[in-house]
Amino acid sequence: MISGTITASGSFGSNKSMVDVSGAGNYPPIILKGDPVQKGVLNAARSVANEGRALYVANNKVTLGDNLTLTGGYTVWGGGVLVGTAGSASEGEFVMAGGEISGNTAQNGGGVMVYKGSMTMTGGIIQNNVNTDYSNASGAGGGVYVNDYTTFTLSGGTISGNGGVKTDSGGGVYINGRGLFTMTSGDILNNTSQQQGGGVQVAPYGEFTMSGGTISGNTSAEKGGVYVSQYGAVFNQTGGTISGNTP
Repeated sequence: MISGTITASGSFGSNKSMVDVSGAGNYPPIILKGDPVQKGVLNAARSVANEGRALYVANNKVTLGDNLTLTGGYTVWGGGVLVGTAGSASEGEFVMAGGEISGNTAQNGGGVMVYKGSMTMTGGIIQNNVNTDYSNASGAGGGVYVNDYTTFTLSGGTISGNGGVKTDSGGGVYINGRGLFTMTSGDILNNTSQQQGGGVQVAPYGEFTMSGGTISGNTSAEKGGVYVSQYGAVFNQTGGTISGNTP
């Protein structure tokens, strides 16, 4: 349990993370949460000159609980949280049951990048994370970036107020390649991208299944709510509400 604000200083290790949970067999399942009175904040305090993120998870399972905020990340992939990494046997499992991921910056996945493995969100909020034009390249997934062959399940909580002027695609959520995003409840609200998919963008061969929840108040130049690529992307909606997006 974390009480008060812990602000990082100096350089991080090879994985560029304030909290690094990696190495198969080295850890039991971990729950990170804050004190209910004092609250908790893990502030990575990174910048373009000193990159890093709040949390990295590989070969293990980590759950984010109530009263804890992950903030201050600045990097290429996963400003707040990076799940998994390249290479064999490097999948991570991240569960967000509460807490907050906010105020982070990355080229891809301002708040979270599921690079290899899975994420389940049942509560909490991912908000006010942004992309950056890192090395003059455009950014995607202001809130969440779901990479090839990974899965993200949204069954509660809120993804809100992410993206902005440096986010080309998927202000709230960007689903890459053969990534799978499943939404049974929860909210994707008031996110912004400059080109397509203010709320959600489903890239070629990505898949989005929606049976509940709300996608509303999102803004983009094209398809403010959900943008589905014509090149093999799939969107199945059997429930939930998509309304009030611009355009």
